[in-house]
Amino acid sequence: MFIITGPTGNIGAEVSRYLVEKNPAGVEFRLAAHSVDRVREEFGSEVPVAHLEYDDPSTWAPALEGGTTLFLLFPLPHPKTAKSRMVPFIDAAVAAGIRHIIYITVPGGDASRVIPHNTVERHIKESGVQWTLLRPSYFMQNLVRSLSTHGVDIAQSDEIFIPAGKSTTTFVDSRDLAEVIVGIAADTDPHDRQTYVLTGEHKKTYFDVAEALSEALGRPITYTHPSFLAFWRRMRKRGLTRDTVFFMCIVYTLARRGRNNPVSEDLPNMLGRDPTTLRQFALDYKWRWETQTWT
Repeated sequence: MFIITGPTGNIGAEVSRYLVEKNPAGVEFRLAAHSVDRVREEFGSEVPVAHLEYDDPSTWAPALEGGTTLFLLFPLPHPKTAKSRMVPFIDAAVAAGIRHIIYITVPGGDASRVIPHNTVERHIKESGVQWTLLRPSYFMQNLVRSLSTHGVDIAQSDEIFIPAGKSTTTFVDSRDLAEVIVGIAADTDPHDRQTYVLTGEHKKTYFDVAEALSEALGRPITYTHPSFLAFWRRMRKRGLTRDTVFFMCIVYTLARRGRNNPVSEDLPNMLGRDPTTLRQFALDYKWRWETQTWT
């Protein structure tokens, strides 16, 4: 059985949707969620779901019961929570019978112990289970996520308010990742101890993103490349937690330094087709900016 953590998150939601709506290999699965009601509202009352709270170890065993493969997400990467939540949860998963962990990490997650994902990666490798590490680039869906609130700026102010400077980034559609992840879960052995860098085909600036959104929405969208101080103030005023804004600043610091723009053939090779383009994503998600309906 395939256990999916974070089924309402950026990638987890698309993995869950792909399993519910397509699931060509007939993978048996269970969603492990903070909010069972939200999952059922999103994916239907019949979807197999269990309650999971990283802060409540009593929920771990029931959520993991019968599982053999685990899709693992780090809810909000932080050095403290890597050790206090993720490490013991991995141990609990192994004890529950999980034999393969598919972990979403970040580009460069193996290079520096300062990055919280590094602690998780090392512990997975030391746990004795089979593993697959996925290093996706920047998710296109961040532009419509309620957590990031970037969609609010686009919808209400016609601006992309992200402190990434003039650097380039490679963007990836979470829907493509979902297809790859379910494929790995359907046949884990070929992917044991493999690391894949999953990116779009081309490096783009946020000026390019603004151009794609302008075309899709039919009105000018501007990339304002604010300072980190201005970004911090707006996000905090909007109600985002310090940890959330801090993590976002780390992501955009890496972008400014050219660390969020890897280009790899792993994704098209695993999909058997070209990855979804930024233009196609903008057209598909146009309705979210128009209705201000965030994921």
